[in-house]
Amino acid sequence: MNYLSGEIIQVGDNVLIEQQKTAGVVEFIVETDKDMKEWNINEQGILLKSEPFGSVFWPFEEKNDPVVFVSRKNT
Repeated sequence: MNYLSGEIIQVGDNVLIEQQKTAGVVEFIVETDKDMKEWNINEQGILLKSEPFGSVFWPFEEKNDPVVFVSRKNT
């Protein structure tokens, strides 16, 4: 799976959500039927860790407010 900007989505990526107002970190990529069943979600997307919300699911199909790639995880 890729961000709209073309980069491959990876666990640990730093991203922005909510019209680029809120920072988050990719915790898990939900892309297979097995992933969707495991997380009890019926669509593909990204599980993010984001202050002030905690864990957030953001569907890949959300084109009006996409997840925006910022940088790879800090090593």
